[in-house]
Amino acid sequence: MRNVILKVCFLILSLSIFMWSCVENITNNQSLTPSIELYFPVSGDTIHVGKNTIKYAATDAVGSSGLDHFEIFINNTSSGVIAVNSDGSNPELNLTVDSTLLFTKINYYVVVYNKSGKYKKSNTQENIYVIENVPKTPGNLILTRVDDYTVNLLWEDSANNETSYEVWRKDGTNGNYRKVLTLPANTISTDDYGLSPFVDYFYKVRAKNNAGYSGFSNEVSTSSVPGGPWNLTSEAIGASKIVLHWNDFAVNELGFIIERTNPFTGNFEKLSPNAPRNSTEYTDNTVTASTGYKYRVAYYTSTTVSGYSNETSISTYYTDVQEPTNLTAVFKTAPDSIILKWIDNTILERGTIIERKISSGGNYQQIGTTQPDISKFADTTINRNTTYYYRVRQILGNRIFTDYSNTVQLTTPN
Repeated sequence: MRNVILKVCFLILSLSIFMWSCVENITNNQSLTPSIELYFPVSGDTIHVGKNTIKYAATDAVGSSGLDHFEIFINNTSSGVIAVNSDGSNPELNLTVDSTLLFTKINYYVVVYNKSGKYKKSNTQENIYVIENVPKTPGNLILTRVDDYTVNLLWEDSANNETSYEVWRKDGTNGNYRKVLTLPANTISTDDYGLSPFVDYFYKVRAKNNAGYSGFSNEVSTSSVPGGPWNLTSEAIGASKIVLHWNDFAVNELGFIIERTNPFTGNFEKLSPNAPRNSTEYTDNTVTASTGYKYRVAYYTSTTVSGYSNETSISTYYTDVQEPTNLTAVFKTAPDSIILKWIDNTILERGTIIERKISSGGNYQQIGTTQPDISKFADTTINRNTTYYYRVRQILGNRIFTDYSNTVQLTTPN
């Protein structure tokens, strides 16, 4: 009897050890399984045709041999196997869908495998809607003047899935962009009509489809259209003065002929006097308020007259406006700066332009602007032991200004 009891006890003990060993093996096997969690796209999200980055987190179990590869399943069909990176880090995973799935809903999941052959399947993400990619941004927008009232725009059709193009325009430097034209797919050029020769226009273009909008193209403007070697430009000073600027590229001229349109006939007529040799500027004091003019320039030698420059159009202001007066400059430290102040003599200005040059023989450059009714400016871009010259003028309209203030000079200390 005693022997029977001992055998039973031994059998029970053996069975307990076996069961504990099985439980331990099951626990160890489960702990060697990798894990994965998907963050994007998830159920209900929207993706585009093509490559969509999957955001996820995946790790191997502690004590295992490391992750080996991933497999992506779209609509329960494998779409590719991706190995871990050579340094053992997780690879980039992409959900790649083709146009056959456009405007449908898909599901997907990812399976991760470790080097021990264990694997883990992520949760299935469902009802993910496939839409088009937004179009690529149109490129290399170019503007060409057709005449005073029309410009031509040309751009590169970079997209292959746009449904239309939009042309946006801003009227004047201080204007706001607005859509002025909608054009069919595959358009690469258009004209914009009904413009004013006295306003600078700015343009940009973008493409559109059912998925949204491309980025905007580069910006172009009528003010940046080159005038050939002449680059003739114009600006109005109030109501009674127009100033022309051009490049003097001739080497043997005796002078320059200035021509201006008659506002009643539109015909060009010569102005008197001519501009002397080596001139780059001409002031026309024979203009009328609120009137538009067009100018062109040619140089002459002892025997010939050159071809004409580009033409420039400008309109005078409706009244003369007194320029800023009593411009002063004071040096301040901490930080080093030159404080400019002036008297603002009008309520019509849109702001004030500050210009500076270094050395008496230099050229003035614009260094800043102020808002209307502000009559103070701090120039912090200065150096010690340098002489600076300043002047200011006020903005009345598009390329319309007051006369310049007095000039002031100041030498900074050592």
